[in-house]
Amino acid sequence: ARVEVLSNLHRVAGPGKSFAERRDLLFVGGFRHPPNVGAVRWFVESAFPRIRERLPGVRFHVIGSHVVPEIEALAAHSGVVVHGHVPDITPYMDGCRIGLAPLRYGAGVKGKVNLSMAHGQPVVATSCAVEGMHLASGCDVLVADDAEGFADAVVALYRDEALWNTLARN
Repeated sequence: ARVEVLSNLHRVAGPGKSFAERRDLLFVGGFRHPPNVGAVRWFVESAFPRIRERLPGVRFHVIGSHVVPEIEALAAHSGVVVHGHVPDITPYMDGCRIGLAPLRYGAGVKGKVNLSMAHGQPVVATSCAVEGMHLASGCDVLVADDAEGFADAVVALYRDEALWNTLARN
């Protein structure tokens, strides 16, 4: 059998800013892809209010092309910033503290997880978002599938510099 190894779609960019220099949460994904629409809606409606109760100043940055009206409408929620397409994503990759992958369904290796990891940006994801990637929760990423668990993971990682550094390094 012929076997070939395909490299990661994203080049390793380096560690970006330190824990203390970063803030906020980030989602990256195009909105022609229905799983991204569902993921952001679920996160904003179910998990983000629980996070804002404990981290009242945190913002959730939503970046991706082809923003649909139901995603635009989420900007009405306090702390949600819908950017749409940005010409240079580097400031968000290097400056946001946590990348999020709250996908409820989908298939294949998720570029949003790889992109964050390539920038040394720790990720909180659902099981669906990390399937097939051989990542260990608590070592490489944090994984949670319900709103309460997802919010707890985000808040814990946002506050714990040692855990953040471990995930960023791994």
